[in-house]
Amino acid sequence: MELTFVHQYSGDTPKPTTTTSDNNQTGAASITPQQQSPPQPAGGKHFISDLIPASTLLNRAREDERGRLLPNDDIGIWIDKLEYDELVKRRDNATGGEERSNLSKATTRLNATRSTHNHGSSCDQRPHSAVLGPLIDVYFTKIHPILPLVDEAEFRAQQAEGEVPEPLIHALCLVAAKDTKAWIHLKIQASPSTLPPREFCSRLHASVVGALRAPCQYDKVTLVRILALASMHSEGPDGAEESSMLLSQAMHHAQTMAIHLGQSNGQSHDNLAMKRLFWSLWVLDRSNSVMNGRPVIMSDADIAIEPFAPGESGFPAFEAWLRITELMNKIIAFYRPHYPTDVTGWEDQYVGLEEILDEVHGWDLPPSVHMTIHLYYLTVAVLSHRSRGIKQIPRGTNSSIRQRLCASEIIRLMESEHAGCGLHALPFIPYAVSLTLSVAYQHLRQSQFLHQQEDACQEFRKCTKILQSLRRTCSSADTMAALARKVQDEIKRAPSLASFRVTREAQRRADDKAREREVDMPCAPALSGERSGLLEALPTASAGGTNGASGARDALDEQQPAGASTEAAQPVEQPAATLGLFDGMDDVFGTYMDPNYPVNLDDLSFLDDLQPFDYAGYDGAANWTGDV
Repeated sequence: MELTFVHQYSGDTPKPTTTTSDNNQTGAASITPQQQSPPQPAGGKHFISDLIPASTLLNRAREDERGRLLPNDDIGIWIDKLEYDELVKRRDNATGGEERSNLSKATTRLNATRSTHNHGSSCDQRPHSAVLGPLIDVYFTKIHPILPLVDEAEFRAQQAEGEVPEPLIHALCLVAAKDTKAWIHLKIQASPSTLPPREFCSRLHASVVGALRAPCQYDKVTLVRILALASMHSEGPDGAEESSMLLSQAMHHAQTMAIHLGQSNGQSHDNLAMKRLFWSLWVLDRSNSVMNGRPVIMSDADIAIEPFAPGESGFPAFEAWLRITELMNKIIAFYRPHYPTDVTGWEDQYVGLEEILDEVHGWDLPPSVHMTIHLYYLTVAVLSHRSRGIKQIPRGTNSSIRQRLCASEIIRLMESEHAGCGLHALPFIPYAVSLTLSVAYQHLRQSQFLHQQEDACQEFRKCTKILQSLRRTCSSADTMAALARKVQDEIKRAPSLASFRVTREAQRRADDKAREREVDMPCAPALSGERSGLLEALPTASAGGTNGASGARDALDEQQPAGASTEAAQPVEQPAATLGLFDGMDDVFGTYMDPNYPVNLDDLSFLDDLQPFDYAGYDGAANWTGDV
């Protein structure tokens, strides 16, 4: 019922007047709504119902017993405009608003249509509708407890209403598809059977990135989540660069919303979801810095939001992951360009994983989560020693011993029978094995005892086999696996491992050259991408006839017992091409262990014969059965 404010009339009630409509050819009278009111009684008075607000005002316009007008302030309230806006916002959030909900649904459908049209992917190239549910379940079971980028309750409610943007669903499936539990569901609408994980992920990644480029409108939080999830995928030589760019965009939009300042949205549930989102982005930022050799996007000095207290996030695995990433955040400082070069890494007491699990009350987590957290902890511990290049033989410091022990532990963990189906498919796993491969290569080159070289060679071979198996899902394992095969081929051709050793005499000569140049810094590639040659200490063929094999022969002679013949033990001189190959190998493996330098896979021109991944070498349990 429409109510209007009624005035008290004086005098006679006006009579209705008739007007003739311009379009009414019959001359019929049209009466306005005011003219349809019932006739008022004579005497200038009429009745005003209590249902009309004016009756309250008129009733208060009287004097009390002392002749004072009664106040009218208690009829309404005075509020500030900002307070009024906040009340309206709370009302809208509480009611939801049918009109706003319908508009959101229409916008979601329109964005999905535009996305499909603009990025050129036809409907039959998207994931089959029957596999979306299982893939989403895999994501919330395996990935979400460790990195809660998405609020599950909100997502499930919006999914039931059909309000979740398609790119967000595809981004979740993209991350989940790398897990072994998801492999039976990797099917698109155009394919009668499941696809290999990398092919499925490549198509899905193209769909998500194409949707982001389309002229669609997503709210900022949804956009941040899509970008962050898409950044967890890397494929091809430019994969690391694309991943870093997507994460940078996610951090940019998060900063625009001032999530890093901990600003409140008015509801505690929303605040907790935004806090989880920010610290998940922070973890991805630090991981991206290490794995892709990039500076951190957000400085700690710019962060005002408080860390989680134990149990606050609701995810003990996530809090354990955060504590380990805090260690990595401190370790990154060791690799900054202007950090003192005489610092070898974390030489103080190093926190144990058991202490971290005690702090976050994480002992009741599933074994697969414990295994994944343990692998992440070991990877960070390997980085706690700052390698100074292949030509610098490490001393027996706390950090170097920790690095060697943790690298060996990574191999044992990855070789365990539960690793294949137990580890949660996060992007750091191929990096962890590649880092361990670099440690094994470094020990192969630097160890001064033959039995240590043999141990390093065995670990190198194991890492090669693990990387070969990871190629099923991770493009980043391709190059390192091919590089490892190159090294193994040279090892097989060499008569002795001693021919690959950097001797102490070679190190002494390198130190002398460094003092002559007044340079005291780890040997690393130039910022321009040009290789500086980490093996200047290992002589190559020259006019004087000195070559790397002769230096290795001298080192081998030192190991022979007195009076023993060294003729059979002397290694065959290797060609200059082989030594040049190892110069490049040293550069790659040396810089891979330094998060300050991005590994440019385009520099690996000697890997131009890299073969595509062959799925025929895998059995049903995703185990490699071929020869490595």
